[in-house]
Amino acid sequence: MRVLMFAYACDPYRGSESAAGWGLSRAVASFADAVVLHGPDHRDNMRRWSAHHPEDPVQYVTVDEPSWCGVANRSRIGRFLSYVAWMRRAGRVAVNLHRERPFDAVHHATYATYWLPSPVRALEAPSVWGPVGGAVSTPLRLWSALGWRGLPTEILDLVAVRVASWLPATRRTWRAADVRLLLNPETRRRLSSPSRETTEILNHVLFLEHETLPRAPRRGELLYLSPLEFRKGPRLALLALARAPGNLRLRIVGDGPERARLEALSRRLGLAEQVTFEGWVELDALPRLYAQAEAVVFTGLREEGGASLAEAMGCGAPVVVLAHGGAATVASCTTDPSRVRLVEPGSLNQTIDRLAGAMSGWPDDAVFAQGGHLDRASALRRLESAFEAAIGRAGAQGRRDGARGGLRDRSASSRSTRVARRPAGASGDETEN
Repeated sequence: MRVLMFAYACDPYRGSESAAGWGLSRAVASFADAVVLHGPDHRDNMRRWSAHHPEDPVQYVTVDEPSWCGVANRSRIGRFLSYVAWMRRAGRVAVNLHRERPFDAVHHATYATYWLPSPVRALEAPSVWGPVGGAVSTPLRLWSALGWRGLPTEILDLVAVRVASWLPATRRTWRAADVRLLLNPETRRRLSSPSRETTEILNHVLFLEHETLPRAPRRGELLYLSPLEFRKGPRLALLALARAPGNLRLRIVGDGPERARLEALSRRLGLAEQVTFEGWVELDALPRLYAQAEAVVFTGLREEGGASLAEAMGCGAPVVVLAHGGAATVASCTTDPSRVRLVEPGSLNQTIDRLAGAMSGWPDDAVFAQGGHLDRASALRRLESAFEAAIGRAGAQGRRDGARGGLRDRSASSRSTRVARRPAGASGDETEN
């Protein structure tokens, strides 16, 4: 099987979406001959990887953004426009590659959102769209946790994605995909009824690669690892710690615009001696942090998946998870439910109390089996099955179209020639400038 992947974010040396894209590319490469189109931010790291792994059969192809993107990428809206422009360019590169040597399937792997069209439509090949996200929003009863800075952004995002989801090109992507992989149930609910038929929930963070270290003796220290942004719900973690029984400590790894306000909140709550803010650490330090933590806390309010959650589970750490969005989906993929505590969101006060209770009372580490507890093997089998299903459905559709075409040909032979559409701007090079 020969597969072309659109993975704007794909990097062996970075985390978050880039790590998910990398994991997906390695997963697809386990059962297919993969060619991966990625964004220019990862060019140097991909060259570094290729230099150290010359035997790697996967072909990673850099597709450049337009020159104006360097300035545009300084703002959130600019980064969005750059990605849209990149998808158009990647689509043209894909058409050229497909013309030179056809692919059996095409896959939009990273930054696939239900409210944007996909370049998979550019190729006449069986398509796997996703894992697709973009539908998770903060529970209404927890809007107060966003604060006055976060609430306007929440409302603006809700309106913008709903409007974009009605674009004709977006709706054509919904209909055209042979298989639709979704990050979470929230995304399935946003699709039209016919488009829900060939969908499967399969979160892309399940394919992250992990290093597992032996569990260190428990020390009563919780770990919170996340960008310090309102949508990640860091205030919930501090408010819950203040109500948790015992003398728990919280180690906060990450940085962001909310850090100063969170430090002030920890002092007001009397937690200055229990909470440490460490900023970001190197990726290779994370397995050690996961091994040392009594549990890792995840309070994301708009989590499509949760790369850090998957990493923690893959490294064997117990986790406390706000059961909302993609985080609930990922946490449900555990092979050891005793190491997962799902906290159902309620009112702000109820949610804080539930988190506080879940943070404490973990058993001794001897109770836990050593090793990760994320079911990656099952995810790999389901991913391969999705590609097989896409090829099968496209083949069946082609046979039906051919049968209908044969009937038309017998009744109107003057319409027997198909004219192929010529894509604009396809060069066949490995990069497009």
